[in-house]
Amino acid sequence: MSEQNKTHETQQERWLKYGTNVVLASLVVILLAGAVTYLAQRFNRRLDTTAGGLYSLKPQTINIIQNNQSPIKLYSLYTRANPGAGGVDDEAGISDFAQPVADLLEEYKRKGRNIDVEIIDPVSQPAKVDGLIEEVTAKYGGEVKKYKAVVDEFPGIYEQITKLAAEEVKQVDTLPLEKVESPEHKQTLILTLATIQGVPRFLEKTKDGVERRLKQKPPDYKGATNSIQDGMSLLSQMTGRIIEDFGKAKDDAKVPEQIRNYMADSSARYEQIKKLADDVDKRIKELGDLKLDDLRQSLRARDAILVAGPDDMRVIPFEKVWQVPEDVRGFTAEGKPKPRFAGEQQVTSAILAVTAKVKPKVVFVRPGGSPLTMPGIPGFQRGGPLSQIAEKLREYNFEVMEKDLTGMWEMQARMQQMPSMPEPTEEQIKDAVWIVLGVPAGRSMMGPPPTIAPKVADHLKNGGSAMVLVMPNSEPLDAALGDWGVKVRTDVIAVHEAVKGGVSSADMIEEAMRIPFVFVLKEYGDHPITRPLRSLDGVLVPMLPVEVEQKQGYKAASILPVPQTLKVWGESNVEAALRGDPVTYDPPKGASRDGDMSPPISSGAVVEKEGGGRLVVIGSAEFAMNHILNIYEPNLARQGILVSRFPGNTELMVNSVLWLARQEPMIAISPSALEVSRVREMSPGVLRFWRVGVLLVGLPLLVVVAGVMVYVSRRD
Repeated sequence: MSEQNKTHETQQERWLKYGTNVVLASLVVILLAGAVTYLAQRFNRRLDTTAGGLYSLKPQTINIIQNNQSPIKLYSLYTRANPGAGGVDDEAGISDFAQPVADLLEEYKRKGRNIDVEIIDPVSQPAKVDGLIEEVTAKYGGEVKKYKAVVDEFPGIYEQITKLAAEEVKQVDTLPLEKVESPEHKQTLILTLATIQGVPRFLEKTKDGVERRLKQKPPDYKGATNSIQDGMSLLSQMTGRIIEDFGKAKDDAKVPEQIRNYMADSSARYEQIKKLADDVDKRIKELGDLKLDDLRQSLRARDAILVAGPDDMRVIPFEKVWQVPEDVRGFTAEGKPKPRFAGEQQVTSAILAVTAKVKPKVVFVRPGGSPLTMPGIPGFQRGGPLSQIAEKLREYNFEVMEKDLTGMWEMQARMQQMPSMPEPTEEQIKDAVWIVLGVPAGRSMMGPPPTIAPKVADHLKNGGSAMVLVMPNSEPLDAALGDWGVKVRTDVIAVHEAVKGGVSSADMIEEAMRIPFVFVLKEYGDHPITRPLRSLDGVLVPMLPVEVEQKQGYKAASILPVPQTLKVWGESNVEAALRGDPVTYDPPKGASRDGDMSPPISSGAVVEKEGGGRLVVIGSAEFAMNHILNIYEPNLARQGILVSRFPGNTELMVNSVLWLARQEPMIAISPSALEVSRVREMSPGVLRFWRVGVLLVGLPLLVVVAGVMVYVSRRD
C-alpha cells in the first residue's frame, strides 16, 4: 500500500486513544490495589523474609496447635522501646524485642486452634496489667485461696503465741538471776531468758512484714506466706533451744530453786508455742507453687511471655526467649554474641506443658560412674557431659531423671563421704523412656561394674522403650538387643582412607575430617526420625557398626549410613585407629568375623515391636555430649550468632526420644537448627547431569538453536 493511501490521526483522535488508555490503565491499577488490599485483610497472610524463617512456625508447632483442643491465651508482657535510632531506646539503651514476640504470637493465633493473643506493655498499660492479674487470680484462684487462708489465719495464731510469750516474759522478769553463782550458768541463763524476752518483738516484726506485703497491688500472698514461714521456723528453733537448755539446767543444784521450778513448769508452755509454730511451717511447706507469684515476678522483671491454659500457666522469662550461649569461646569478632530468638520453641513447650494430662518421662541410665545430666553453675562448675541434651528435653516438656543401674556410684560417694545426687526408684522409671549409655567397663577397687544388660532387657520385654548409645569396647548389651535383631559391633569402628596432600584449611573441622574415624553426615537414612535431618550437618565420633536382622513381630530399619565419598571399612584394630596410627583394610577371612568389616556400614538401627515398645540404637555416645554440641558454626560466629556447627546431632537425639515417647507430631527441625544453611550434596548422577547434560550439551545446543531461529527469521 502506498504512503498516499495511509490516513493520519487527528489530534482529537490521539487524545481520545491515549486518554482512554490512561483511564483504563488507572482503573486496572485501582482495581488491582483494591483486590490486593481486600485479599490481604481477608486472609491476613504474612511473608517471613528471614533466612532461617525465624518468624514462621515450624511443622512440629503447627501439628501441635492445629490439633489443640484446650483454650489457650498467649500474653506478650514486653515493654516497647522508645522510638530511637535503630529501634533502641536512646535513654535506657533498650532494644525493641517486643515486635518479634508480638509477630510470633500472632502466628500462633493465625495457624492454631483455640488460641487467643493479647499484647500488653506493662509500663504504658498499667490498667491492662491490673486486669490480667485479676483474670489470673480468678482463673487459678484455688492456689491463691490456699495461700490467702494461711495469711488470714495468721493473726489468730499470732495472738495466741504473743499471749503465751507475754506471760513468760512477766515471769522471767521476776527470776533472781543475781543469785546464780556459776558464771557459766549465769551467762547461759541470761542468753536464754533474753531470747524469751525478745519473742514478742520478733513476732511483731514478722507481723509487720506480712502486713507490708499484703498492702501491695495485688496482695503478695506468696511473699507474706514466706515471711510467716521464716518467722515460724525461726521461732521453732528459738523455743526448741530454750526447751533443750531448760531440760539440762532444771535439775542442776547450782541453779537457784526458783529458777529451776520455773524451768520445770514452763517447758510444757514452750512446747505449746513450738507446736503452733511447727504446724504453721508444715502447712506452708505443703502448699506448693503459687502461679500468681510467677506472674508477679515476671511483671517486676519485665519482658516475659505468659502462656495460660485451662488449668495451668507458664511464664517464659526474657533470657529463655532471647538466648545467649554461656560458652562463647572467643568466637565472635566483637566479643559479644547476639541473642538467638528461641521464642517458638519456648512457647510451644509451654503450650504442651499447660495442656498435657501426663508429662512424658525420660531417664538416663548408666553402668556406674558420675552423673551425666547434672546442670552446671555458669562460671563455677561445668555440667555433666549430657546436661545440654537433658535441658533440651526439659524444654520439650519431658521430666528428666537419671539413674545408676548398678548402684556403684552411690556406694563410692558414701565411702568418700561425698554427697550423691538423689536418684529415682525403679518404680518411678519403669514407664519412662530409657537412654542407656554403654561405656567401656573399667576396673575399680571393687572390680568391674556389674552388667546392666538384664535390666535393660526386662525394661524392653515389659513394653518399655529405650535408646542405646554405645562406645568402643563397651558392653554390647547382646542380652537386651538380641531379641530385637540388633547387633552392635563394639570391637570395630568405621574409618575412611587417609586424606593425603591438599591445602591445609583454617577450619578445624575441615582438618579434623582428614582423621580416618571422623565422618560428617548429611544423610541419615529413611525413617521418620531421620527424614527431617536431611542435609543438616552431623558428626558421629567414632561410628560403631550396628547390624540389623529382621525378626518376626518386629519392624526394623537401619539408619545413619557411613558416607562413602572415600573408601571406608570397619577397622578391627580399634586402639590403633583411635590413636591416629595409619590403618589399612584387612578383609575378613572366609565366614569368620576376624579381620576388618566390608562396607556398606550403618551406625544406627530403629526397631518397633508389634504391640510393644520401641528401640533406637546408635553406634556412638560422644555425638550427644556437650563438647561436640558446643562447636559453633564459624561463619555465623564471626557475625556474633552462635549456633551449633553440627545441628544434626541435637536433632537426631531429640527426634529419637520423641519417637520413642510416641510423640511423632513433634518430630521436625527446631528453629535453632534452621539457622545453619542446608546445602545438600549432589549425587554422582545429578552431578554428571549438570556437568555433561547442562554445561557440555545443553548450553551449546541452546546457542545453536538460537542461531538457527535467528537465521530463519531473517531469510525473508
